[in-house]
Amino acid sequence: MDYDTQVRQRFLSAHRAGPLNDGSLGVVSGEAEDRTLNVWVRFQLRVSSGSIHAARYNVYGCPDTVAAAEWTAEWLEGRATSALGELSMRKCLETLGAPVEKLGKLLVLEDALNGCQRRLKERKS
Repeated sequence: MDYDTQVRQRFLSAHRAGPLNDGSLGVVSGEAEDRTLNVWVRFQLRVSSGSIHAARYNVYGCPDTVAAAEWTAEWLEGRATSALGELSMRKCLETLGAPVEKLGKLLVLEDALNGCQRRLKERKS
């Protein structure tokens, strides 16, 4: 398969792949999978004072999915936690030049981030 330059670049240099220390103060995580699409992802975010200071992920999926996880983690770092609700997987798809058929796999990433958002809300209450 011929992958877009953005996908190849992010897949080959996945700087944010790997876990954050779960015991670290301010780390929240969210996980999602879709076995029918052969996708699993876990995001971990280090959050303090309403900002995302670090974003890491573990992912099982095709190169488009790995590249999307890298793009997502990069996009989130340095943003307010409210950015979790603003993130668009369609924008990610367009930025990466990935085919629209991959949107279902990218929505699994969104589900994992929704898990992070739920953990943040649990901490506040």
